[in-house]
Amino acid sequence: MEQKFKYCLIIFGLFVSQFLAGQEKSITYHANKQPLPIVLNEISKSCGIKFAYDPDVFQKIDVSFILENGTATDFLKLLDTNYHVKSKLVDNTWILIYRKPQSLLVEEGNLQPKNKSTFSGYIKDAVSGENLLYCGVQYDGNKGVMTNNLGYFIIEIPDQKTDSIRIFISHLGYQRLDTTININSLVIILLRPAEILMNDIEVIEVEKNVLEAAPQADKIGFNPSKSSNIPRVANDDLANALLLIPGISFLQGSYSGLSIRGSSPTDNLILFDGIPVLETSHLLGNISVLNSKYVHQAFVSRGGFDAEFGGRVSGLIELSGQTGKNNGTFVELSANLLNTNLLANVPLTEKISVTAAWRRSFIDSWQNYLYTRLTENVENTVIENTETSFPNLKYQDVNANINFHPSEKLEFSLNMLYGDDNQSRYYQLQSASNLFRSETAKSNNSGFSFNWNWQITRKWNHAFTAGYSKLNKNILDESGATDENGLKSNNGKTLNQIQSINQGENHIEEYRLQWKNELKTGIFRNQFGLEWISDDYTYNFYADRNSEILKVDSITGAAKQYLLNAFVQQHIQVLQPLKIRWGIRASYDLYQSKTYWQPRAGIEYQPTSGLNLHYSTGIYYQFLSSARRIDSEGHFSPLWYLPENEGIGVVKGIHHVAGLTYEKNGWMVNAEGYLKKSDGKITLIAEAINNGNFWEVKYFPHLTYERSKGIDLFVQKKSGRFNHMLGYSLSKAEEQIEDVLNNNWFPWNNDRTHQFKLNEMYELKNWSFTGSWHVGTGLPIINLSEDMTVKSIERTDYFSQIDFAVVRKFNNRHFTADVGISLLNILNRTNIVEVDYLRFSSESASISVRSDISALGFTPLFFVNVKIR
Repeated sequence: MEQKFKYCLIIFGLFVSQFLAGQEKSITYHANKQPLPIVLNEISKSCGIKFAYDPDVFQKIDVSFILENGTATDFLKLLDTNYHVKSKLVDNTWILIYRKPQSLLVEEGNLQPKNKSTFSGYIKDAVSGENLLYCGVQYDGNKGVMTNNLGYFIIEIPDQKTDSIRIFISHLGYQRLDTTININSLVIILLRPAEILMNDIEVIEVEKNVLEAAPQADKIGFNPSKSSNIPRVANDDLANALLLIPGISFLQGSYSGLSIRGSSPTDNLILFDGIPVLETSHLLGNISVLNSKYVHQAFVSRGGFDAEFGGRVSGLIELSGQTGKNNGTFVELSANLLNTNLLANVPLTEKISVTAAWRRSFIDSWQNYLYTRLTENVENTVIENTETSFPNLKYQDVNANINFHPSEKLEFSLNMLYGDDNQSRYYQLQSASNLFRSETAKSNNSGFSFNWNWQITRKWNHAFTAGYSKLNKNILDESGATDENGLKSNNGKTLNQIQSINQGENHIEEYRLQWKNELKTGIFRNQFGLEWISDDYTYNFYADRNSEILKVDSITGAAKQYLLNAFVQQHIQVLQPLKIRWGIRASYDLYQSKTYWQPRAGIEYQPTSGLNLHYSTGIYYQFLSSARRIDSEGHFSPLWYLPENEGIGVVKGIHHVAGLTYEKNGWMVNAEGYLKKSDGKITLIAEAINNGNFWEVKYFPHLTYERSKGIDLFVQKKSGRFNHMLGYSLSKAEEQIEDVLNNNWFPWNNDRTHQFKLNEMYELKNWSFTGSWHVGTGLPIINLSEDMTVKSIERTDYFSQIDFAVVRKFNNRHFTADVGISLLNILNRTNIVEVDYLRFSSESASISVRSDISALGFTPLFFVNVKIR
């Protein structure tokens, strides 16, 4: 009862504070080494805020800051953070007290740059207090820098003749800032989210609030807060929203997960607050484990990324979760037809906060019409009289963060990720002797990380990350025939005669320790660090078939690997329009005593304001990867794999990426051509061996080569209340398996030659309307002959889907709410997303049946989201 009473008091206090905040006037003030009493007096007169303080003490405090359209709370937080001025509200008067900082903190005077040609500061979210990383700060024409993990930036101007500098700050989903600042101060700049507009603000240039080219050429930023406006199965799923970016697909079926430019999902490095995410799929690939309600910032690199990152050969996705810094207590609850989602933040002290999110499906308990639609997304194209059911389908995931920020220069965080997925499918062929097949898959993904970010000096940043991830996957496939006599079990179900059982278990653990530094010296931005990676995997597969021909089909594997990585990278501002970067990453395998060198390089040229031409190249090595297992009957399944002692299974990738980005006057144009190659992957193929009395199946590794090339184009125009987005991909993804198909190249299973995506968003006050149209070439189908040669290659029918969504926002002093409706596949078209082959066994034969997994037909969906502060 006491805890409930305390919580009620907290909620009541927050309601009161929200009421008071609603009465505050907007504060805009630029201070340049002014005595604090003068600043307080001017703000008091203009905004009607009463202050009480010791004038003798405060007269000695000179302040320099910029506050654009802030509240009294923002201003007082700024005084507390920068100048150690504490505040308390008594009888409508703010009592201000100066407290001398502890030894851990650095006084403002020591933070002042000694060099008049140096300007630095921190950029934060004005509402939540979150640091904004990869935030672009542009100055002196085409020059620019970006913020680090603490939201910190530094600008060095060798030929500066005045004491002020004009800067232009832009960040995805925030109001832009164009202002002049004195360079003799370290400042904290608060950016307001674009949705929060004051009546007295004149919007000169519109903001892009969904996608944006990050300051680094190889990255694209995505705004997670806008993901609810995009029509899809679940409003809180981030991965499906990332499909707006050309070259990114979310695969369903056996290879479910995020695919970047034709790659396998396991070829992408996904870091969630430093946690390596090994599995990204829920619900048979319909949604992901990435909870958009918890994600604060998301950046995607489709290739050519820096030497700082390694261990994967395709793409990079960096995610940062909410920390709740200075954000106050809030609870956010949302629900759709699949799951409920709870997000909460509690500040324990001024410097410590806890944020957590929990998402849990209820579709296993409430089998609504969406459940029925999901059961219909598998259509058999060979035998029409087929029954399909989902006897079990549930998932959940948890994200949590404890953040400790003793000062602007120092931050610690402890992060946690957990997810599990249980799913099963049941097929029954009534027209083929009542054959049945049952598939069950269970997966569990958990991880932890500890992050330490420290801005040691104005030019030197230090970061340490310790991450851990574990994945367990279990599969059980059974096939046979239902009882011919129609016998029933005690629970009334028909008894089955099982003729074939396939069981598999895959266990992976990965540890990552990374220490990295960034040092700014003149035109150079130097990065260097060390990283230790430990991987451990086991795999066990066993098949029991009641056949005289094949009785034993099993494979087991286990391996460990320890890698010591070191990297050095340098970004050089050669001339005002020209930047180059070079780097090298070295991976030393402690077991093999072998070093893998990975050089990286890039160049950027800005011939005019807003236009950036870039080229990136590099060599990438992947050690923990996905191998394909092809069993004795030609059916395949993926499994995680580590190189053997001879080094078999080390994957080498080469990237070439060239393109341009144009951002100006509400336009964003991003066009890239790419060529990616990789070799060294393993395909495990079963071969039958006669041991005299019985046949035994053994698996032999075959080297696999992959290559992809194409052009990705994205055009976005923010015009008034409209946001037009167009994406197009022309691509080709192929693979070659040693001693298979006569060593010929053949299309990868996700090869879609053409993909076109058109999205229109319209916002009117509290309403948001979104329409999307996705068209793509059909998927390849390779028909094999008995000797494993290509009999024919065909493609499924083209993909075409039109979706629509409308969201209504409600704002109140005490809460905000979103209510949305999505209409998926308005034309009710059958769109095949994967082709599978199912095996049905009986006493006399084994039948292989092709099954097409299709996207949902026409389906209306609903969601509601309520946030209470």
